[in-house]
Amino acid sequence: MVLELEAVHKSYGNHRVLKGVNLEVSEGEIYGLLGPNGAGKTTLFQTVIGMLRHDSGTIKVDGKLNTEGKEIKAEIGYLPSDINFYESMNSIENLQFFADLAETNPDIHSLLKLVGLEDDKHRKVGEYSTGMKKRLGVAQALVKDPKIAIFDEPTTGLDPEGKNKFRHHVEKINEEKNMTIIISSHVTTEISSLCDRFGILFEGVIKSSGTKEELSGKVDSDNRSSVTVGSPSKAEEIFKKNDIEYSRTGRKFLLEAEDEQALLTKLSKEAKIKSFESEEASLEAAYLELTK
Repeated sequence: MVLELEAVHKSYGNHRVLKGVNLEVSEGEIYGLLGPNGAGKTTLFQTVIGMLRHDSGTIKVDGKLNTEGKEIKAEIGYLPSDINFYESMNSIENLQFFADLAETNPDIHSLLKLVGLEDDKHRKVGEYSTGMKKRLGVAQALVKDPKIAIFDEPTTGLDPEGKNKFRHHVEKINEEKNMTIIISSHVTTEISSLCDRFGILFEGVIKSSGTKEELSGKVDSDNRSSVTVGSPSKAEEIFKKNDIEYSRTGRKFLLEAEDEQALLTKLSKEAKIKSFESEEASLEAAYLELTK
């Protein structure tokens, strides 16, 4: 395993954020860390890269404890959810700045080609779109040629085209460099087609991990449906009144009901149904089930 976490705890004062995280990531895989906002994903990443010191437990990178100094930190590249560049400088100058800080000498032109920015390398970064800045952030995370690249919520704020381009370049990096990539999101559809395996982080622990099929298989899909409504508060009223278990994401509900037709009739009258479908077991169903 290129990354191993065992019983990792981290608190801020009396607030426990990580409550015994166990995690294993294999060399060369793309691993998806799923969890709602506030689940502890960023704190977990920051303990792995050594930005934060964990309270207890062990973190090993390529078999070595992540507290063993500078050489371990050189094995990990990190793209935070918010990244800033010198906007008056071009991408070459920005990457050279980060390379100097890391005391390394990467092939900057090859990195920019890898993330699809070769034709824009002389433009000031202030002229870049959000998607281009994210891809420049990926290049910045790779200046040390790390064994592991960690991307924290990288598709947030991107339009559909930007998300597709980002996923394409992540796959390209993984294939060409056989680099282990860990990518987080709170939306399953953002990374479901990209990752080999997933871990679901909720309330400071990994609730479950495995391939998409393994996680989906842990959810009973009998009588499970998804419904999107115009009046979520009214729908919740109906579910609670009828003792129906449900999970909610925005206006969409994942639920189980014995008498589906009667429920649909009621929802249609009182909550303004926008869409409805019976659910097969899915990664999203597993995620919603494990984080409710």
